[in-house]
Amino acid sequence: MNTRRTGLLMAASALIVLAGCQERPTQGPIEPPADALQPEADETVHLTAYINVASGCQDWTVTLLKELDEQYDAIDVEIIDFGMPEGAGKMAQDDVHCMALLFDGSPVVRIRGEDGQPRLVTFYFPVGFGWTHDDLRQTFAAIASGEAEILSEDEARVALAPTPVEMEVGLRETDEGVDVLMNGQIAIAITEPGGGQTPLERAQAARDAIEEWTSEPVHPRQLRVTDTEQGWTVAANGNELVHVYPPDAAAAGVQPGKKYAAQWLDGIRCGIVAAARNGQEEGGEQEPATAPE
Repeated sequence: MNTRRTGLLMAASALIVLAGCQERPTQGPIEPPADALQPEADETVHLTAYINVASGCQDWTVTLLKELDEQYDAIDVEIIDFGMPEGAGKMAQDDVHCMALLFDGSPVVRIRGEDGQPRLVTFYFPVGFGWTHDDLRQTFAAIASGEAEILSEDEARVALAPTPVEMEVGLRETDEGVDVLMNGQIAIAITEPGGGQTPLERAQAARDAIEEWTSEPVHPRQLRVTDTEQGWTVAANGNELVHVYPPDAAAAGVQPGKKYAAQWLDGIRCGIVAAARNGQEEGGEQEPATAPE
């Protein structure tokens, strides 16, 4: 890794951590700063894509990245699957803490919009929050033509605001238990009683909590798994969405139990990511969210 990429990777890592703690308004069109990084002639830009490929939530993004990698020689794409142990280790080693697309170490690129004015695109967190697939296509084209600017740390400090989503949360009873659906797709499946409640009562409580959360603008960084004396809580903005008990994990055959709680979080995350993506890419391709196995 060259010096420029090393410095920007460290800056991007710091930015991603900070993004979960603070919000700042997105900047409008501004003149390129002196330290904006532009691809030099015949220089290949390296894109490191940290994606949880194993979850299945980002299959569409992975497919698009592979297509763009074949189309453009100016960008070398490396996909790191942090849903697998080796990828998770690489992600931890690089001090990256969420999904991110880093162009030569930076998640932020300035391209020109359809109106000809420069605009910033921020490629961290899943598609639908701060960027779209059209943004990714335009960024590849702009880098290849030498019209994109890969931004430095100071320029890259742009926080993502939560995004309003259209969300319908429903329940579906099955032979095994109750599925919690987000816009018709399974987010979590509750099969065991817990906390003095039946699976149906637990699912109803989860539905109500997710409905309340998604009634306001949302963002994946709001989701957390926390340890409790009786298992693990999947929460958003500190408010419990659903509680995961050891019998839930045991019934699913997933150990340690916190790993199963993370799968429930991923299922809920997939639901809001799909809703945000569909809202921002109206009229484009659509792909339903699926709950991780």
